Amino acid sequence: MRNYEFIYIVSPEVEEEDLEGVTEKVGQMIADGGGQVMRLDPWGRRRLAYPIRKFHEGYYMVAQIQLEPGAISELGAKLGLTEEVIRYLLVRADERAGTATETAPVKEPSAEEEVKPHEEAAEDRGEVEPDEAPVGEEAAEDSEEEELEVDLGP
Repeated sequence: MRNYEFIYIVSPEVEEEDLEGVTEKVGQMIADGGGQVMRLDPWGRRRLAYPIRKFHEGYYMVAQIQLEPGAISELGAKLGLTEEVIRYLLVRADERAGTATETAPVKEPSAEEEVKPHEEAAEDRGEVEPDEAPVGEEAAEDSEEEELEVDLGP
């Protein structure tokens, strides 16, 4: 079995007292597919980013579940027929997510290693040689630009 993060939105037409019944119904659908709900975190009634089935609000539910990959399509078909659930998202949880950032320190580039993106792009195009490119004040001193005076009227 694989770990998944399962987010679903319950219709705002469902009364708060009936939310527990909807979560049990969804939990039973998961159990029918051979899975189990590890944790359920109700986020409450929130405004939707865009209207779904002419609803502007819904009850957000976030669950950590374990489920066989073959049972995902069956769960999706059952949720599609359920009127109480107006939208859902099932994402495979990455088991390495917490350890990757903890064990791999981020190396800060030193001043010698630091390359500005615009210089790197110019080098890639062959417009500037890496060691000959003027940078900062040197570029301002080397450039001989004419100053233009503009007459804005009487």
